[in-house]
Amino acid sequence: MHRHDLVYLQPEEAFTLLNASVPLSVIQAIDHMIEAMQPFTVCRQSTAHVSKVATSHIENHCKYRLALELSAPPQVTTLPLALKTVIPHLPKNLQEQTRYFVRQCRDLKADVYVYGSFANQHFTNLPFVTPTSDLDILITVHEMDRLADILMAIEIFKQFALSVANLRVDGEVRLHGYEDVSFNELIHALVSDIPTVVIKTLHEVKLQTIDVLLGWNTDECERFIDARKRRLIF
Repeated sequence: MHRHDLVYLQPEEAFTLLNASVPLSVIQAIDHMIEAMQPFTVCRQSTAHVSKVATSHIENHCKYRLALELSAPPQVTTLPLALKTVIPHLPKNLQEQTRYFVRQCRDLKADVYVYGSFANQHFTNLPFVTPTSDLDILITVHEMDRLADILMAIEIFKQFALSVANLRVDGEVRLHGYEDVSFNELIHALVSDIPTVVIKTLHEVKLQTIDVLLGWNTDECERFIDARKRRLIF
């Protein structure tokens, strides 16, 4: 199990709401979420097993970020929501390019998921997406020798989304199966010769050197930098 995975709580699973003070109606909404099979999200854990999940709720124009502590590991978990699922809800002038981006990542042996506002709105039908919302995506990289090509695809997709839909694309790449790093931070570090980036795993947040993160194989970052210099990314 990893960050951003989805947890479908069952009615018999016990939990404690960690928020100190929220309206009773919001507390009751959690029960409705469980009954409606709306997923919660795995967040960073302080114990060896998964015991904390999170979700968001909107009520009376207020957005509540809710954290739950489970009495036992969850029974039903799945991967995050695939990006292709929310394409019909993206701006129309971005939909075809998003389909192409998903196919491109698939060809590069990477899976693309969505989380944040667009995923929350998909699951709840509440108005999480606003004109200032980012499109938050998670890209799981299965072959490290494809990383440069994946980062180039991300850069092109980001620039296209911003130019045609004024939509900012943010998110993470998952390397080595469990280490999540902001792709914006990683790209900035590569082109600016910054030696470290922040890595997030299920249990910790830490600084990691680029060399160690890439397994001492700097060919991929050099390929990415060279591509920028050759103006393959505009």
